[in-house]
This record gives sequence, C-alpha cells and structure tokens, in this order.
Amino acid sequence: MGKLSFLFLGANSPWTYGLAEALAQKHPTHAVQFYDWRTYYPHKPTWSKRIPPSLLNRSIHVLPSGYAGRLEKLFRFYLQQLIQHWCWQLKQKSGEHPWVIAPHPDFAPWVRKIPNKRLIYYNFDDYVLYRPNRKTKILEQEQELIERASITLCASYSQLLTLEEHHGKNSSKIYHYPHGFVNTYLNSQPEIPPEPMTVGYVGNLGDRLDWQLIYQVIKACPEITFIFVGGLDEQIMVEQGNWQAIRQTVLTLTNVSHIGQVPSDKVAEYYWSFAVNWIPYVVEHPFNQASCPTKIMDGIASGRPILSTDVPECRLYPEWISIFNSASDAIAHIRKQFTLAEKLDVYEKSLKQLEFARQHTWEIRAQTLENWLLQF
Repeated sequence: MGKLSFLFLGANSPWTYGLAEALAQKHPTHAVQFYDWRTYYPHKPTWSKRIPPSLLNRSIHVLPSGYAGRLEKLFRFYLQQLIQHWCWQLKQKSGEHPWVIAPHPDFAPWVRKIPNKRLIYYNFDDYVLYRPNRKTKILEQEQELIERASITLCASYSQLLTLEEHHGKNSSKIYHYPHGFVNTYLNSQPEIPPEPMTVGYVGNLGDRLDWQLIYQVIKACPEITFIFVGGLDEQIMVEQGNWQAIRQTVLTLTNVSHIGQVPSDKVAEYYWSFAVNWIPYVVEHPFNQASCPTKIMDGIASGRPILSTDVPECRLYPEWISIFNSASDAIAHIRKQFTLAEKLDVYEKSLKQLEFARQHTWEIRAQTLENWLLQF
C-alpha cells in the first residue's frame, strides 16, 4: 500500500496554503493557484516567503478571464488533462492516486475524472454571496462535489449546519474543519508585554466591520490607541448606509493608527503587540454569519485577550473570546481588560490560551484530516 499524497487546487489564500504546507510536512503535495489575467497582472500574487517543505510542489496558472465562468467549457478539457497529469506525477511518488482537494464549486467540472473515493470538497464560505447572479450554477456545482466527494470539510460551523440541512443524505460525510494557524504565529515570548493601552484589528477594512460601533467605541476611549492593520476594501457586499465615510472619519481620529496592508508573514508581530485584539464585525452581515474568520486562531495564538461581536464562529470559543453586543458593552470589556492587565492570573490565562492554541496549528489540522481519510 502506498502513502498519502495531495493535490490542492486553488491554494490562493493564506489559509488554503497553510493547510497545503502542513500536509507537505509528511506527504507529497502539489499546491496550485489559479488566476485570470485581470486579477493576476495588476497584483502579481506570489507564494509565502516561508521556506516550503521539501515535499511541496507549487505552481501558479494564469488563464484568460472567463475560464471558470462563461468560457468554462472551452477550458474544461485542458484543465481536466492538467489535473490528471498532476495526479499522475503524485502517484509516481506515493504509489497511489492522490487526494484531490477542491475548495470551490467552480472546480466541479474539472475534477469529474477524479475517482470519488479520492475527492475532497473544502468549503470555507457561502460562495453564492460572491456571485448572486450565478446562484443556480454555484449550488448545482456544490451539490455535485458534495455528492461525489468522500468527505466535505466546512471551515465554519454555520456552513456545516447549512450543508447538512441542504444535503441530508450526505450529512455523515460533512465535517467541521475550522481554520488553523501557521506555527510562526504562536507567541513564543508571552512574557514580553504588549504595547500598553492598545486595541488592534488585523484584516481588510471593508463593509464587514461595524464602523458605526467602532466610531462610538473609539470616541469614548480617548486614552486608548486603536490600531488597524489592513488595506481599504472598497467592495460593497451589503448596503448599510454610508459606512465608507464613517470609516474615513474613524481612521482620522487622533487615537487611531492605520498601518495599512502588511505581508502575511509579518501579521503575527502585530497580534502579539496589541494589548487587546478585537473583531468588531457586523453581526448580521451574511459573510460574517457564514465564515470562519482566520483572525480567531491567529488572535488566540497571540496569547492576548480577544473581544468580538456576536458572530457565530466566535461563540465556539467562550473561554478565549469575550463577546460584546453593543458599543457600551465593548467599552466595558476593553476597560476591564486593562484593569486586569497587571494581575498575575492574567499571565497564567495567557499561558493556558497558548497551550490551547498549540492544539490548533495547521499541522494538527493536517493530522486530523489524515486520521479521517484513513477511514475511507
């Protein structure tokens, strides 16, 4: 019997690449990024600067716009053949057909030649929200993947419940598989104090944040420095008033520092430097309802206190994430954290938090997946 190997299609994001990187610690793995021309050339995305494991092969493929949409049928045969070729290469190394991880419904027609028993569907969002005009096609492709795949992974518990409800006969094959974090994000020196009186947020600054609440909190806490690390996201997913104007007002307040976008490999340093990390999301935003924010585990790995609005995935960690329901509630939580900051038991809790985090690295996630796959 051969050993495991993996073909990870669509490893474009830090969290999908994090899993591919972890799998490659022990198993031959090929991670692929797909882009269309209009997305790739303005931004020239690259791989993480971390040294890749020796068993990891990486490739980036740039195709004409529409290759996954209106022109998909024109590119289907080419992509099927390409995927078959990558599978053949991995089989030469492992002795068995690789597990193929498809993290988006768009991959459904391209993996039709992959044996069902070697197919994994990895869901980390409600994909209809990105392209509502393609709802019917997206749901059909998702159904195809769920019915065919040996296992479906859901990054968020909310999506687990949704997919179980819609695909009842396949519910036994659907697993909650929350995001992990890269080992380098684990705070190795929790004894070094953070910047005093700081509250930090890391991520894109778009309409998923409750800017009205943020403004109220910051205005009420002039003695606290609020730091935002992330680029300005102008995409409007949900209409919620003139949030962009409020965001601009927030970023010009005297007790606010906007760092801007930083490389993903530098993000951990900011998490560690904040006295308090927060996730001030719009609770009703459909993306926040369906997602597993990467900042959950990244924040827990910092060993620092974490506050969040009442988004579903954050409720799963009540020992490490304090939930607030209003601006006044957030202010009370923040001030309480600074009051407790000098107490010894806070440091002890930080150590327990880091111990909990060690059980949720991408390496642990990869081991969990490996154990599940041994059942098939």
